[in-house]
Amino acid sequence: MRESLAWLLPGATLLLLALAVVAFLLYRRLTSSIDAEVQQGTPTAAPDDPTPPTAAEGSAVAQRLLDAGLNREPVLGDTAVSGHLRRLEAGEVGGKTLLRYADDLARLNRFTAEEGGPVPTDFWDVRTEVMEANGWDEYGIVRNLSGPAREPYLRLLARGYGRFLLFKAGEEAGEDTALDAALDLFAYVEAYYESVPFAALTEHAEGIEGEAEEVLLIWQSLVAGTTRVNPLTGSPMFSHSIYARDNVGTIYQYDQDRALSIAEVWGVTGFAPRFVGIPGNNNQVEHMSISMVLQILLGDPVLVLDAIEEERVLAGHADKAEADADMALNNAIHSEFAPLYREDRQRAVERLRCFPRGEC
Repeated sequence: MRESLAWLLPGATLLLLALAVVAFLLYRRLTSSIDAEVQQGTPTAAPDDPTPPTAAEGSAVAQRLLDAGLNREPVLGDTAVSGHLRRLEAGEVGGKTLLRYADDLARLNRFTAEEGGPVPTDFWDVRTEVMEANGWDEYGIVRNLSGPAREPYLRLLARGYGRFLLFKAGEEAGEDTALDAALDLFAYVEAYYESVPFAALTEHAEGIEGEAEEVLLIWQSLVAGTTRVNPLTGSPMFSHSIYARDNVGTIYQYDQDRALSIAEVWGVTGFAPRFVGIPGNNNQVEHMSISMVLQILLGDPVLVLDAIEEERVLAGHADKAEADADMALNNAIHSEFAPLYREDRQRAVERLRCFPRGEC
């Protein structure tokens, strides 16, 4: 008996150590995150001349900004002409800066229209806390984007938005679907990725292993720009930095001059009923994009993602049919998309286009 115990104890110790290592590695994986890096900007400096502009000068600046397409008063958190004039009168920004801003905005208008996706001017006219934290304001962002070096990114936004507008035009007649439009955006991201060097990529961060991951993160930013909070850490699982708002849904809100949720923007056309569950589960494009990032970039096991859905049901935060639909989508990504994605991205995308339709 003692001899048996003598053999069992080392074995049990090794088993416990192995389980501890596995638990530690799983915990590290489940608490890992990806934070996209961004080039630091320099906020526009206040003018050296503190003299307030004359009424004529202020009127001329206002007209140039209106001609560029800005709103007279804010609509969706934009600065608008009234806000720029207040800064001008307070000496926070100079007249030359505002005139150059108007010229830069006009160039963005021309470029995006020529590329098939005219971005509303007031979409650019926003200053967020994240921008300020990274040294940017709307004048610096627009100046940066209006330069030749940023044309590939601007082209990505314009062409992606153009595809989104085609979807919105054909959606009601059943001529296009959210699933098709969202997955078609991969082609524009691939073209963007091929056109710029790594140092100029919109989204890159420590922890991203290669081009497949970079392409996916850029695509998720263009489609949704959202993330999820890790319940274990309380922090975002991944971020898009100042580029989080540069997505087709946010651009569309400025076209419509009203706030819309991502679910209202995209809807669920193209998804078979078992991937939707209930009418209220209307954010499947967003759910799909986030699940793809979590599984491909962060390596989160599908069992863990499904367990989160089960926990929401038990806590009364989700309907069982809704959770089942979300889990079905998680597992479609796990079985149909993830195995192919790194070796053949186009095949993976087409497989995911087919499977949630219930056609393959």
